[in-house]
Amino acid sequence: MNYLLQIKAFYDRLELNPLNSSEIALWHALMSINNKAAWSNTFTVASSVLCQRSGIKDTSKSSNFYKARNALTQQGFITWESRKGNQSAKYSITKLYGNLSTYSVGNGVDSGVDNGVDSGVDNSVALNKHKQKQKKTSRRNRKKPVYDQANDFMKLAVYLQKQIMLNNPDFKQPNLQTWADDMRKLVELDHRDKHQVALVIKWCQHDSFWSTNILSAKKLRDQYDQLYLKMQAGQGSTPEQRVSKKQDEHKKWLRDRDKFVLYKYSETGNDLDEAMPIIQAEYPQVTKAEAERILHPELYLAAGGVDDGH
Repeated sequence: MNYLLQIKAFYDRLELNPLNSSEIALWHALMSINNKAAWSNTFTVASSVLCQRSGIKDTSKSSNFYKARNALTQQGFITWESRKGNQSAKYSITKLYGNLSTYSVGNGVDSGVDNGVDSGVDNSVALNKHKQKQKKTSRRNRKKPVYDQANDFMKLAVYLQKQIMLNNPDFKQPNLQTWADDMRKLVELDHRDKHQVALVIKWCQHDSFWSTNILSAKKLRDQYDQLYLKMQAGQGSTPEQRVSKKQDEHKKWLRDRDKFVLYKYSETGNDLDEAMPIIQAEYPQVTKAEAERILHPELYLAAGGVDDGH
């Protein structure tokens, strides 16, 4: 038998009929032992020896060894028969490639010394392990997505950074790519509305308690549900008195208006002039100055404006 052609034919068949690692290791162990037996049509070997050569740990009736041997038999790679008493089983390996001419290079391989052939098997196994390691490394080194300034997730990351810096101008420059990816997870994996996220960012950075705790996109994602509920309830670190139903409805209207302004401003690439006709079509009473106040409330307050309570 030609050792190398047999191995090549074996792996060609695995593409259509895959085996697990124990089954592959057992086939290689049988090949190595048959080589030492000068490629006899049949040969005997103890199950314990095969387990040792293939790395299968035990020989109990329910072990991987018997499952692997049965799988090789069912797929036509080997045949075997048990013998009476404690005698070792008899095996035969199926030839997987066609006949070679007498001057084929394979003749030299068949007559080669055991060390040389075993070395070829070891190299084949090592190559297979190396390929598996390369696949794992490739998965680990898979490039993360890169977000440009026009990306919505990057816009949310930058918006959070700016809101934090209103409270702390000396805030350390974050990794905005990481923040943008956390924003993507918040929207895509947690199924949060990105425009609602912008409102939560604005709310939490104007709250005396949460503004000192939400200092990254990851922290925002971790605490998002609690932040959203607090915002909806109108509660922060300093709870307010309940207001009348009419006032509640007015606050809801203001929140919806603010959300719509933020949405259209973001949708037009942060171009307020382009967004204003769309905004005024829905909310005719909103002037450009009012839109500026909604988008940048901190500037309005710094200039001495009076908050309307929403």
